[in-house]
Amino acid sequence: MCFEIVHDRTLSDEDRAGLAESATSNHSSFRFHAVASDNFSDLPSTPLFGSVVWLRFCLPDLLPDRSRVIYLDSDTLVMSDLHELWGTPLDPHPLAAVANVVEPWARPHVEALGIQYPGGFFNSGVLLMDLDRMRAEQSSRQLLKAAADLGDRLVWPDQDALNFVFARRWLTLHPRWNAQNIFWAWRQWAVEVFGEASLEEAIRRPGIRHFEGPGLSKPWHFLCPYPGRKEHRAFLAETPWADIPLEDKTAATWLLKLFPGELRYRAYARLLRARSR
Repeated sequence: MCFEIVHDRTLSDEDRAGLAESATSNHSSFRFHAVASDNFSDLPSTPLFGSVVWLRFCLPDLLPDRSRVIYLDSDTLVMSDLHELWGTPLDPHPLAAVANVVEPWARPHVEALGIQYPGGFFNSGVLLMDLDRMRAEQSSRQLLKAAADLGDRLVWPDQDALNFVFARRWLTLHPRWNAQNIFWAWRQWAVEVFGEASLEEAIRRPGIRHFEGPGLSKPWHFLCPYPGRKEHRAFLAETPWADIPLEDKTAATWLLKLFPGELRYRAYARLLRARSR
């Protein structure tokens, strides 16, 4: 297995060495691909997400010797063997993904992109990509153009552009391959997208956990309320970053840890506002 690490040249030599060290199997290796952020200077500025979100657009050209790839966001955790996902037949689809659960307030935005909800809008954190087909279609060029043309209409920058370009041409994966936090946080909305049985299997037996969302949604945050955080810490303990402490572990957040789910989010938001005064 080869891990293709795509970064924006901010990855330090120490971090690159640590990632290479993490390839413990004799059959594993790492390759690093640096892409300067100024390559995307013509695209909309995304302060919340950063220019790193555009890097996935470049994969067909960055990896000319690969016919397909499983793309993973950095806030994902692989929890099962990937051979089943890897062997998924894609033809004639350029990529496969898991549908995204969209909050009611954002659904008009999805419809404005010409995409039917529920089920027609996918999450870009886990993608199975047919790089040969994408190169033949010049998908990188199409995606960059779509991002530039959509401009300030983008809400989820790369995800919106990907959905716009590949609308109705992507293969739907079982939700266990991108088990998102929202499956637990807003289960009633997730059922609308996946149905009760598929959602229950994804929750019970996730293949890839995706800790999407800001702040305390991440498993490295002290207040993360979602399943999978303990497994994330256990895997981290086997890497060169084992000694990194949880983020924002303070007396105040110890108290907030007593709050359940959504109430914890609201209380933490108030804490952040108080700190900024």
